[in-house]
Amino acid sequence: MNSAVMLLPGAEGIKSVYERIVKGKKGDFVCLSTGYTQVVGDWYDEDYSPRLFKSQVVTREIVADTADNRAYGAKKDGVKNQARYLADSAESDLILGDDFAVVVSYNPENPYAIVIEDPAIVKSVKVWFDVMWASAAR
Repeated sequence: MNSAVMLLPGAEGIKSVYERIVKGKKGDFVCLSTGYTQVVGDWYDEDYSPRLFKSQVVTREIVADTADNRAYGAKKDGVKNQARYLADSAESDLILGDDFAVVVSYNPENPYAIVIEDPAIVKSVKVWFDVMWASAAR
């Protein structure tokens, strides 16, 4: 059983987590950050996001309910790539890959990602995500 917990510092550590999703089958995201570009610049919007949606990865994203995020969600196909919305925002993300969970801090002074590979924790986080998904606005 792999029960690793890793701290990946800085923008490069955060990017490496997102890159790991592209190599998998499924990615669930709670992306409530509205200031992530302060940490990763235009990398997510201009480089990563287009590659993710052209890939075979099935995604569900819960994002802050803003006009920009509604426009972003409208571009998704609603089947392979889906979006739902929460009224709140926070400068952090929660990411679920095939066999890992990640908490991302977009604090510009100290950004980092915490990767959790403990199967019991990952299973719990998947349950939490499913509850949030069911209650998020469409």
